[in-house]
Amino acid sequence: MTETTDHPTPYRKPSEIFSTTASWYVRYRRPHPPVLLDLIASMAHEHTAAPRMLDLGCGPGPVSLDLAVRGVDVIALDPSPEMLDAARAEEKERGLSGTDWRQATAENVACLPGVRGVSGAVAADAFHWMDREQVLRQLDEVTAPGGFVALLCSHAAGAPRPWWHELIGQVRARFVGTAPAAGPRESYRVPEGDHESVLRRSAFHQITVTRAEHLVSYSTEELIGAQLTYAYSSPVVLGDQRRAFEDALREVLIVAEPSGRFEYTATAALITGRRG
Repeated sequence: MTETTDHPTPYRKPSEIFSTTASWYVRYRRPHPPVLLDLIASMAHEHTAAPRMLDLGCGPGPVSLDLAVRGVDVIALDPSPEMLDAARAEEKERGLSGTDWRQATAENVACLPGVRGVSGAVAADAFHWMDREQVLRQLDEVTAPGGFVALLCSHAAGAPRPWWHELIGQVRARFVGTAPAAGPRESYRVPEGDHESVLRRSAFHQITVTRAEHLVSYSTEELIGAQLTYAYSSPVVLGDQRRAFEDALREVLIVAEPSGRFEYTATAALITGRRG
C-alpha cells in the first residue's frame, strides 16, 4: 500500500528505503567538504540576517547540524522515523538544539505549517530519490523572493570514482545482484535527466556549479561499514547474507590493499539554482 501523501512520491514506501542504515550512516558516511557547507550558509545569510532553510531528505542530520553551527535555522525533513531518531541523538551528542525535525516527504513540503518564507532548501545526496519536478514546484511556493535551491553531491558528475568502487560492486553483485534495490521492497528507479537539466526547467533556472576536492579516507572495516549505509546493500537488504558479504568483502579488500588504508581525492559538487 502506498503511504498516504497529498502528492505521490516515486516510491511506495519512502520511509523504508534506508531502513536499518541510520546507525551505520552516522558512523561511516564521510562529511561533505566544509567549503561547500560554508557557501550554502553564506547564501542563506546574504538573503536575510536570520536565515531559515529546509533540508530535504535530511537522513541522520549531518548537513542540518553543520548548517546550524553556521547560524542557519533548519527545518529538516525525512520520511524515515529511524533517521530522524538518529538525527535527534546526534544533535544532542553535539550539544546543539533548535533544529525542527519533521517526518515528511519533500514532495509535500508546501503543505507543511511554518515553512513559507524560507531562504532556501538543501538536498544532500537525496534529490535523485525524489520527484524532482514536483519538489521544485513546491519549493517555488515556499521560498522567499531571492531564495535558492542547493543540491549537494558527494560525487560530482563525471568525476572518477575511487579505485575500489568496481571491486566492491563485484562482491556486492554476488549477494544482491546487479539491479540496485531501494530498500527491502522496491527497486531503484533511475531518474530521467541530470539535476541541472531539471533545474533549468524550473523556477530555479539560474544555475551555478561549484566543485571541491577533498581527501576521503577509510580503514578496511570502515569501508565495509560504509556499504551498510546504502539502500542497495543495507542490513535488511542483505538479510541472512550480511555476515557472509562482510567476510567476502574483507577478504577481497585485504588482498587489494594490505595496508588497510583506502584513500582517494573525491570531487564533490554544489549545484545551486536561483530564480530567474
